[in-house]
Amino acid sequence: MFKTDRISALKPELEAIVGEGNVRTEEAEILAYSYDAGMAKARPEVVIAFTAPEQVAPVVKILHKAGIPFLPRLAGTNLSGGTIPLKGGAILNLSRLKKIRQIDTAARLALVEPGVVNLELQKALEPYGYFYAPDPASQKVSTIGGNIGENAGGPLCLKYGVTSDNVEKLEVVTPDGEVKTWSYRDPGPDLMSLLVGSEGTLGIVTHAWLKILPIPRYIKTASASFNSMDDAMKAVTRVIGDGMVPRALEAMDSVSLDAALNGKESPFPAGTEAVLIIELDGSDAAKVTRELDDVKKICSSSGCAFFRVAAEESERDLLWQARKGAYPAMARLAPDVLVEDGVVPRPRLPEALRQTREILSKYKLTAGLLFHAGDGNLHPNMVFDRRDIQEVKRVKKAGYEILKSCIALGGTISGEHGIGVEKRVAMNWLYGRAELDFFRRIKEAFDPAGLANPDKILPVASDARGEEPPAGLAERASLSPEARNVVDELRLRARSGAPTAVTGLGTRLKAERIMEGAKPLDLRALRGRAAIDRENLTARVEAGVPLGEFRAQLKEAGLNVELPDLKGSVGGLIASKVFPGLRDVLLGLEVVTADGELLELGGRTVKNVAGYDAVKLFCGSMGAYGVIIAATFALSAGARRQHAAFEEPAAWDAFEPDTLHLRLKRALDPGNLLNPWIYRGLAQ
Repeated sequence: MFKTDRISALKPELEAIVGEGNVRTEEAEILAYSYDAGMAKARPEVVIAFTAPEQVAPVVKILHKAGIPFLPRLAGTNLSGGTIPLKGGAILNLSRLKKIRQIDTAARLALVEPGVVNLELQKALEPYGYFYAPDPASQKVSTIGGNIGENAGGPLCLKYGVTSDNVEKLEVVTPDGEVKTWSYRDPGPDLMSLLVGSEGTLGIVTHAWLKILPIPRYIKTASASFNSMDDAMKAVTRVIGDGMVPRALEAMDSVSLDAALNGKESPFPAGTEAVLIIELDGSDAAKVTRELDDVKKICSSSGCAFFRVAAEESERDLLWQARKGAYPAMARLAPDVLVEDGVVPRPRLPEALRQTREILSKYKLTAGLLFHAGDGNLHPNMVFDRRDIQEVKRVKKAGYEILKSCIALGGTISGEHGIGVEKRVAMNWLYGRAELDFFRRIKEAFDPAGLANPDKILPVASDARGEEPPAGLAERASLSPEARNVVDELRLRARSGAPTAVTGLGTRLKAERIMEGAKPLDLRALRGRAAIDRENLTARVEAGVPLGEFRAQLKEAGLNVELPDLKGSVGGLIASKVFPGLRDVLLGLEVVTADGELLELGGRTVKNVAGYDAVKLFCGSMGAYGVIIAATFALSAGARRQHAAFEEPAAWDAFEPDTLHLRLKRALDPGNLLNPWIYRGLAQ
């Protein structure tokens, strides 16, 4: 039991900021905030409600000084226990901060407070002819702040990206109560994107500048029914492989469909086992129609039993009501639902489906299968009764086995639902010791006192590994001899404390800028041919390859990477961030730390919220946090889009480290061995 006097001593000071009656310790209030949409429970000591964003920082300063843990909470709809106060402390209730401060159609931005409900923002944008792309199934109740905390996706993220791709700038209260405003366009490392998906463990968002888009002139929605889910998955793979980028490409099995229809007559033929919802959009009606015809042909040749284009808006709405209502519909079948959230490379979806079904059968469970099929994201909705202890054990075991199967297929353990507490143990199966240690250093840099939503995302001592960790990068065949040489050289230099100047083609780092005594580490030898996965539309390329050469290799395969013409090596372009939009097509990085440890961050899936988004942290890091040796990109098929003329910023390296940059540098490279002139003031 927590000692209530830890809070009562602070209550007058807190109430002076948030107002009398907004610091709550009554038992009913404590119980109401002791659970969320996940399965875990834990009691807070106090619930503090806010009526203005500027109240958050002073409250956090008080809690930080007193050593009291805290976590931000809004609608509490997250499915991984992310808003459970595992160490007691304070729930910071931000749900009243729900003002849409500005809609700027000229700049294509909306400025909002964190409590704005996703669907309410959509409704506010519609009269102006705009929309906000991330559209999770929970959008009727989930908030923008929660979406940012979990890096939420939704059906439209296939074409328009997840939350991190649609946030321009954030105002953040750090764990020690400082107010920062970060954009991914800022010079230096991308701290803004690191906050997205961090589940309140690195800071609290108080304002968000969101990208808004014009509503497409033409939207066509079709449904395709199949007699087997395997056939439906084959159709998905072919649609993506042919270079089409639908607005949405979703899949449901018959269990989910029947639950969503709730006794209503099905619009699909008898024997339907799977349904695809395919939506295309654009400004050219002929092109949209042509692509829809192509999709129909692919579905027909893949075993489609029935294909129908929604003739009216009401018919389209009915399809989406069924898809987005599937989870609550499954909840009507039993007292509880456990939703898994694994992701696999898209060509592995049929195999992932087969293994998921085998696991469900093994544990004698009923589940509805939902997929963001276009991006390889699986959502098995397993129904159960938590009052039945044995059934709970079976459900948890099945969930873990499904995640392990996703990892074995080259995927990840979460695409949009976060890690929270429910999947901490699974982080041990996905990452090796080096990656988990790297994430811990990030957490410690932002939150040295460990008070911001503690014991979330990263495994704790009680999360037994249970099996051997993943093979380290050093043992993987994909690492070329040249890359191994880089690793060995950095390890030798780390032992002797020798500083390193990370160099490549010399496009931006000129010899005269290198600090005296720093020994160059030339990455130009990292020029192996790109490993192109045509089916998955991804490619791994070594850091020393010039972008033009990489593009030429892709062209031979009929593919391209959606970037403007840029001069420099792949690694240099990422590290210098001369084109901030590069982050939109960057899926994974292989990095060597200052002490010679190898990290694999991100991967070959288009969605991944397992751990901190360190891939984007390295965008603009200028070689000071680690040495990039390879990168994995998302590709496009067919003709390359016309990019606006790109002019490299004159001050691409106009970077002045602030307090958090310095903390990160101390945590990730305490000896200031990598490009030491960038952080000259580290000792101070």
